Amino acid sequence: MLINQQFLTVANKNLARPAFRYLGKETSYADLRAQISRLSYLYQNELGLSPRVAFFTRNAPAVITSFFAISNIRGITIPLDPDASPESVIAWLKESQATHVAVTSDLASKAREILSHAHLSLPLVEIEKKHGGEYDTSFTTSSDNQPTEKDSILLLRSSGATEKPHLCSFSHKQLGHAATCLRSSYHINVNDRYFTQMSWSHPFSWVHALLFPILNGATIVIDHGLEGAEFLNFLIESRVNRLLGTPGQFFKILLNCSTEKKALIGIKSITVGGGQMATNVQAVFKRMKIPVAHCYGQTEALWTLSMQDTVPDENDEFPEMHKPLAGMKYKVLDANGDQIEGSESRTGLLAVTTPTMLNRYEGTSKDLEKATKGVIRGTWLYTGDMAQLEGEGETLRILPLGRKVDLIEVDGEIISMPEITAVLKSISGVDDAAAFVTLTGRGEKAIAGAVVKAATSTLTDKSILAFLQQKLHDSRLPRAIVFTDHIPKDLAGSPNYSKLRGQFSGTI
Repeated sequence: MLINQQFLTVANKNLARPAFRYLGKETSYADLRAQISRLSYLYQNELGLSPRVAFFTRNAPAVITSFFAISNIRGITIPLDPDASPESVIAWLKESQATHVAVTSDLASKAREILSHAHLSLPLVEIEKKHGGEYDTSFTTSSDNQPTEKDSILLLRSSGATEKPHLCSFSHKQLGHAATCLRSSYHINVNDRYFTQMSWSHPFSWVHALLFPILNGATIVIDHGLEGAEFLNFLIESRVNRLLGTPGQFFKILLNCSTEKKALIGIKSITVGGGQMATNVQAVFKRMKIPVAHCYGQTEALWTLSMQDTVPDENDEFPEMHKPLAGMKYKVLDANGDQIEGSESRTGLLAVTTPTMLNRYEGTSKDLEKATKGVIRGTWLYTGDMAQLEGEGETLRILPLGRKVDLIEVDGEIISMPEITAVLKSISGVDDAAAFVTLTGRGEKAIAGAVVKAATSTLTDKSILAFLQQKLHDSRLPRAIVFTDHIPKDLAGSPNYSKLRGQFSGTI
């Protein structure tokens, strides 16, 4: 089924219900349906057939309408991170072979500067100024450009956490499945209102906070930058009951609640993407009776590989583990690449068969075919992550453990870096720290600790190691301590192990 057909099925059942809320105004599914149709005609005339449109945008209603309209004319949407460096944006545009750049009004000047500096002559499309009021409210595709469900309509960039980022290509069919396989995890109903402070350019946010609500008859509440008490009042006034974001964003929300002496009201669930929420932060939400569900995913599978249930089951034997998603199969592999059979606890390299798996990597790089074969083998997506499986069938549970290259196994046990990091951070005179896995000068894996000292600290590597020897088992002791000016972080605020490894490999 085409993504717009799926949308129309939902819209026709919910014509009077709000599809999104922005700046205090709600737009119904009936109005959204008409806007998409008009824009489809407008873009067909102005952009031509099958455009490749890079979205350099903040979260806004025009992003939703333009995405569906562009998919109607067999175009491809390419979300760009609006906060990425100009160099990264330029590389993104060139690799994706974009033909146009869609912008929201607040980013139009910045986009022009970036394009001018790179001597790129891509036309800008100021999507908030595009309405197509003169066109019909029911779009019909031209006979010579009929879309098919296998057409690529979305290019998402992988994180590049352990290797060069790649552009992942997805079709109507894959996006449609992503929007349906999450229903049981969210227990969604049409009164749900989804909100995130994350940019929709991140695959987790695009799928969970934009695509999923709109293709299931719920309401998207769009952030417009409020802070403090105004932000908390905004959540209440907008009747938000589903929050989605990174661990760092939820920590800031808790600080805001504490500062303003206000509680979160009416929240049914919190969905965390991009990392693990700290145990003490989860405990606060638990006291508020707000369930916290972590989602595990990769761009290569539309950020839908497994998820904790948003309605916890008190009888679940493994409450901290994730449930499988509809239509997916899971297996873990041993060091020889063979499947570890059985239903008992088993740990290995995770592979998944999923309808959300990318078609291929796209772009201009010469290594794309090799890179695609590295992750797609037959019908299986090889994630490069380690995971623990428990049970099978309906009792199957999944615990993602992290990237294989970021982990180290000692005497059959996978050592947790966050555990060591917590001890490092507890040392007086340490401003920030991270334990990470790196390569020694001999090419062997070893644990190291990166430390940012306080300005007045007299700590040495030997004094830190002496402290750790009192607190940690020998298997968890870093081989060396290295000092640095800052700890690189990922989107979730967790240590960026790839950058740390790149900085210090071979120096230990």
